[in-house]
Amino acid sequence: MVLARAILWLMTLGFAGFGAAYVCWPTAMAALTDIALPSNAARIDFAATYGGLQLGFATFLMRCARRPAWLRAGLVASGCALLGLAIVRAGGVLWSGGAQPSIYTGLTIEMSGAALAMWGARRTRSYGVDPESTSR
Repeated sequence: MVLARAILWLMTLGFAGFGAAYVCWPTAMAALTDIALPSNAARIDFAATYGGLQLGFATFLMRCARRPAWLRAGLVASGCALLGLAIVRAGGVLWSGGAQPSIYTGLTIEMSGAALAMWGARRTRSYGVDPESTSR
């Protein structure tokens, strides 16, 4: 349970850190992937979509990390979120024939985080039930 909690806190910090960066510096964060934010509306929407969602998700993960019965759910949720990002990012790279280095950096972070979260979830008991004994 200590390992699962440590992994979940790492996920929480990752989502919170990226979320805060997107909220505080939307133009700079958008520039990492050649996205232009030409208006206040664009900056507000970008900050809300990329930053607000990640901050909200980090809050959920923090709650999961503080409740033993929620540890596995938090790990699976963070793993699924990162895996979804990685799959779409990898598909985009394959579809377009390549991308700039920041895209590959994001893909590496997402794939590593997803693998770590799912590994932690696999090793975690949920509600006192051994994950190996469930039939789902």
